[in-house]
Amino acid sequence: MKAILAVSGFKNSGKTTLCLKLASCLRQMGVRVGFVKHTHENVVGETGTDTGRFLSENFPSLIWGPDGLRSEAKEEVTGPGRAVDCLLQEVDLVLLEGGKDLPLPRIWVGSPETSPEGIRGVLAWYVREGNRGESPSFVPGEEENLARFIAGRLGVGREEDSLNLEVDGKEVFLKPFLAVYLKESIQGMLRALKNTEGREITIRIRKGRETPGQA
Repeated sequence: MKAILAVSGFKNSGKTTLCLKLASCLRQMGVRVGFVKHTHENVVGETGTDTGRFLSENFPSLIWGPDGLRSEAKEEVTGPGRAVDCLLQEVDLVLLEGGKDLPLPRIWVGSPETSPEGIRGVLAWYVREGNRGESPSFVPGEEENLARFIAGRLGVGREEDSLNLEVDGKEVFLKPFLAVYLKESIQGMLRALKNTEGREITIRIRKGRETPGQA
């Protein structure tokens, strides 16, 4: 089954723009991306849609509405088999714009406090304005970091070295620049060790309590 990531938020929150930026970043990482726009309006015969922006960048696109599906492609599609090939077989990840009620992993376009009660599957927030909070969140200008975060969580794209930090067994989210700094520092120290290539390495550190009066 193809990986599907919902990019959800309120109307005019910037979902399409974010999808396009993420699609471009992910493609540079070797991820083949498709785009689905989920709408509550009829789509059969609709013209002038957001998917045109994706088609201009050669991302296969699909509009999904209550009355059916519509495929949009720059090339002539002669039958359903070719449509399936374009939209499913040749992509690794589908970005689905909308779908806040669907049981999918998602990026919420907005700050954590704007997320509707009961929203499910939020991996991270894309905060254009307001408080970014302590949860995994990204702001404009950090789309490449968000794309790498998505690829890591969904397991798509070229395999890269990864680093996870846990405190008392609970994973702690690291800001991208800190994760890169720690990863490269630790890798530099481990290069002297033999037979570590391709292996999972665990480092455990137990912090002692400070002695009263200790600077």
